[in-house]
Amino acid sequence: MGNKSAGAVLDRLHLVFGVKNDSQLCDVVGTPRATLGNWRNRDSVPYPLCVSVAESKGIALDWLLTGEGAMSRTAADGPLSPTVSSPKEEAILSLFRSLDESGQRDIQSAAEEKKRLKDMAQQLSEITAMLNDIKQQA
Repeated sequence: MGNKSAGAVLDRLHLVFGVKNDSQLCDVVGTPRATLGNWRNRDSVPYPLCVSVAESKGIALDWLLTGEGAMSRTAADGPLSPTVSSPKEEAILSLFRSLDESGQRDIQSAAEEKKRLKDMAQQLSEITAMLNDIKQQA
């Protein structure tokens, strides 16, 4: 599968929306799962969808369609993505951008897993507090 195939474009859309699979992508873009499957089979993603996503997310259309160049648009192209607020964030973003798509997906997956674990720890803490309250009332 080439960098310019529909599958590669859909993989980049996964990155843009922070989703892990086609079903989640369908939910985000409001497309039936069968339609997205047809795009993959026919090796064709609708151009208007790509343009709309590029405009709304501040993504470079060239990058979305070909995987080449910077992911974010420049100031001359239109609105920029949110600015990085610290040197640490800038360093992380620079490292992330230096990776190929596979490496970026790995980093994204690891970060999502870390967030999921943090959320679960918070939920566990809340449940523990609720159980303690119930015990005290009993």
